[in-house]
Amino acid sequence: MIDRLNAIITGLRNAVTLTVERLTERLRELNIEVPNEETIGDWGWSVISKAMEAGIISLSDADIDAMYYVFRRCAILEEMVRETLARPGEVDENFVNNLMDDFRENVEALARVRERINQLLS
Repeated sequence: MIDRLNAIITGLRNAVTLTVERLTERLRELNIEVPNEETIGDWGWSVISKAMEAGIISLSDADIDAMYYVFRRCAILEEMVRETLARPGEVDENFVNNLMDDFRENVEALARVRERINQLLS
């Protein structure tokens, strides 16, 4: 079960990084750094925010709300997994299965965010 929890952390990191990859590249071209955040979900939202500030993308209020929600869900999932890893003796199989389900849903939502970002950048 510990391996599955670690896979969630790695998977979230990879999915969020892939989602904002093009924006991160554009920010680097403009010499704009995005500070590290406590969670990868919060970092992903920071990239979106910096890209909006720099004028790389323009988002509607609905896009902002939806994207913020997705990245915040990722941050919450990461926090939950880290808390669970801190208490390995209390790990419950059913709880880990629920976290895996949440992970899959977050990855699907991140794919939709990535599609929207790519539309905006095209």
